Amino acid sequence: MLTRRRACLAIAFAVAAPGSSLAQPPKIWRLGLLSPDGTFGDTSTLLAAFRQGLAERGWIEGRNVTLVRRDSAGEGPFFLGNALLALGVDLIVAASTLGARVARDATSTVPIVFVGVSDPVASGLVARLAPPRGTNLTGFIDVDVRSSARALALLKQAAPAATRVALLADPRAPLAAEYTAEVETTARVLGVTVHRRPVREAGELAAAFAAIVREYDQALVVLPHPVFSTLRKPLVTFAARQRLPAVYAYRAFAADGGFMTYGTDVADLYRRAAGVVDRILKGAAPGDLPIERPTKFYFVINFRAARGLRVTITEALRAQADQVIE
Repeated sequence: MLTRRRACLAIAFAVAAPGSSLAQPPKIWRLGLLSPDGTFGDTSTLLAAFRQGLAERGWIEGRNVTLVRRDSAGEGPFFLGNALLALGVDLIVAASTLGARVARDATSTVPIVFVGVSDPVASGLVARLAPPRGTNLTGFIDVDVRSSARALALLKQAAPAATRVALLADPRAPLAAEYTAEVETTARVLGVTVHRRPVREAGELAAAFAAIVREYDQALVVLPHPVFSTLRKPLVTFAARQRLPAVYAYRAFAADGGFMTYGTDVADLYRRAAGVVDRILKGAAPGDLPIERPTKFYFVINFRAARGLRVTITEALRAQADQVIE
């Protein structure tokens, strides 16, 4: 009897021992990346930032994690969450408010880390930002309303003579009122008059442009609302044609010829998201983790656009830029 018990204990120890030939292979965690807008494409800088954050914490693809990506190519967005769950993912990283909603509607048990949500409470994703929340969601807000005030201040440095500034905003967007209040408070300090130009959809853009020309606005601030992401070309073209110094919230505007951009460093959010994933894989509950805000912002100046606008960039302003496009 004793001999048999000793044999059973020896087998159990061999199975549990890390160096044993009978030890279980390490778990390879399956991380689902859900992006209805294609955020996690092969050439995505945001995907690269997320991978970098994982690697910094010891999570290496093919060794202890596998990334499973799904976007809306050829399929409706609400198909994506169930498609990931069918593949047995252990956690979902969801890009944008839509991605977070799709993931939440698909599962109430698999942990979800969202990135790029302006207002998780107003969007109905969570009841409150602070933990504990009793949900399977946590993540990152991608906006800080104070950034709009900083953007105006930088624009005023570039165009000190401008005293009439057009503010393009979608009044329906989350935090639109807060953004506008921040801009107008800063404008009073800078001696600038702000003219609100509401744009809810592409069809309203022409009326906003007409008002800017008619009322002799001298500069332009475009708030970080989703509608403007799809209107980059007409916005940049209009500002260049009118020789209107403009500051935008998304880095892509400067790459497409826009004068200046100032906004959240979204790549930094994805690097930080990897840290949250690390904590969850090590046992933390998403509802016990805080929903975090941006801490890094990115300032780009397009010097080609500046020359077209006949704007002189001072060395002091140039020194503040994270990137300069010559």
